[in-house]
Amino acid sequence: MITIYLACLAMGLVGIVGTLVVGEVDGDVGAGDGTGTGLPLLSVTTAATALFGLGAGGSVAALAGAHAVVAALASAACAIALVALTRGVLLPLLLRQQANSHISRQHYVGQLGTVTLAIAPGQWGEIVFTDPEGNRVRGQAISPEPDTLPVGAAVYIGEVDDKHLHVVAIPPEESSDSALRQ
Repeated sequence: MITIYLACLAMGLVGIVGTLVVGEVDGDVGAGDGTGTGLPLLSVTTAATALFGLGAGGSVAALAGAHAVVAALASAACAIALVALTRGVLLPLLLRQQANSHISRQHYVGQLGTVTLAIAPGQWGEIVFTDPEGNRVRGQAISPEPDTLPVGAAVYIGEVDDKHLHVVAIPPEESSDSALRQ
């Protein structure tokens, strides 16, 4: 029985380390601006945490010489406690910290950029710009413009969502004036 608990412990540990290194597979970790709901209940992180709890609780109980039923109850209690702790305490703290980062996507609104991959009507392209802290940023952008925005076109970031920067073209005479002001 101890072998099963140790296997659960190892698989849970691998799963937790994997989600820390690679991230969630399903991608529902919130928008990063504090509006996301966080991880869904049946996420890889939750499953790995539960497996780790099953293995840890069961291993400790089995090594202490507990009966198989007591070890099973201890493993279930440990799994439930770890998942509750992770989802109820740690995850909300991490999501709040993410929302309090120095630069969020909302800070990109109002920035000027340059098209690096043409933006066709109804399609996305790519722009490059400098964020308020001076870092060079590349991002997927879409535009309501009726014509394709060519590579090198100056754009204004008017809105952001979780996937795209919404940009509008800046007429050439205005973009050269604004470049002189920066």
